[in-house]
Amino acid sequence: MPLGQHCMLLRLPLLAMRVVASGAASRSLSAAASATLDYVRQGPIWDAVRELDVPAEDWVRHGDEMVAQLSSASVAPGATPYELDEGIATRVYHLYLPIFFFCRQRVRLHQAEGTVPIIGLSAPQGCGKTTLVDLLTDRFAADGLMCAAVSFDDFYLTGAEQDAVAAANSENALLQVRGNAGTHDLRLGTHTLHALTADTGSEVPIPIPRYNKAARGGRGDRAEPDTWRVLDSRPDVVLFEGWMAGFSALHEGHDGLQAHPGLPHLNSVLRGYEEWHSLVDSWVVLAVDDPNIVFQWRLEAERAMRASGRGGMNDEQVHDFVSRYLPAYGAYLPSLYASARTSGVDGKPTLFVKVNEKRGPVFCHDG
Repeated sequence: MPLGQHCMLLRLPLLAMRVVASGAASRSLSAAASATLDYVRQGPIWDAVRELDVPAEDWVRHGDEMVAQLSSASVAPGATPYELDEGIATRVYHLYLPIFFFCRQRVRLHQAEGTVPIIGLSAPQGCGKTTLVDLLTDRFAADGLMCAAVSFDDFYLTGAEQDAVAAANSENALLQVRGNAGTHDLRLGTHTLHALTADTGSEVPIPIPRYNKAARGGRGDRAEPDTWRVLDSRPDVVLFEGWMAGFSALHEGHDGLQAHPGLPHLNSVLRGYEEWHSLVDSWVVLAVDDPNIVFQWRLEAERAMRASGRGGMNDEQVHDFVSRYLPAYGAYLPSLYASARTSGVDGKPTLFVKVNEKRGPVFCHDG
């Protein structure tokens, strides 16, 4: 079995798949295009996207451009995935592009209705969300589509508000730093998401908040409004990413809330995030077998920063930092992954992909 067969795409309309060609149509493809499609079909997400209406030339064009972005060395024009660095080829053709084409199809369906979709992206810290979002934004632009990328991080409370939350919950270690449920400005997030998707009938500037993680000695603070990004008009798609995106409150007394004394309070405030999730139209969920991999990913990042002379946390600080989030992962990932694999997150179209410790897509069976 080639690299395993995966990971599920839920409740997508069945469309003609133009890359599944045979006979004369197949022979009309260039050798490079045929090699690209052959490689794509070996990926673990292929079964999830084979029903999408993706022309062969799109796999080639977007793949070539994405490879050029990611490669530090020059790549020969027309190189096939088989001739590339294996890590780059796998990420581009087996992960990034399938996710992009899933998202693009959601955009096209909404364009037909004159609406703007919000696509939720849930992935653990260190999984590569920032890289993925940047690449998706560029791919949308290459197709003439404007993408507004927003993060849960953009809606953190102000520094003063965070200090107040920490003081009011001084015995809860999970609320002494930003990140967990209860440290976001839910009203600001809801207002921004509505503004990004509202059909006002005219072009109205749309400000997107920005958070400065370096402010206050690294404790962070909301950036001044005059430094926020401003869109001149409504985008074609909104990507809404976060490590806790898609987390849903558990019922009181759930065994998952017993792992840390601070979880019951987080669970109570997590219910307020349902409004954000209600605005999401579809989901991409990147899953891991063990959330403890976040330790390793963060250690790698901080060690690389220190080696480059840019500072960074030492190993002990990394363990303390990540330990603030592991209880939430343990409590909420099981139900998120279960819904993503079956009915979809909140019953919505969902692309569920499991990644390994190298952040590459891997075999995943259902249930």
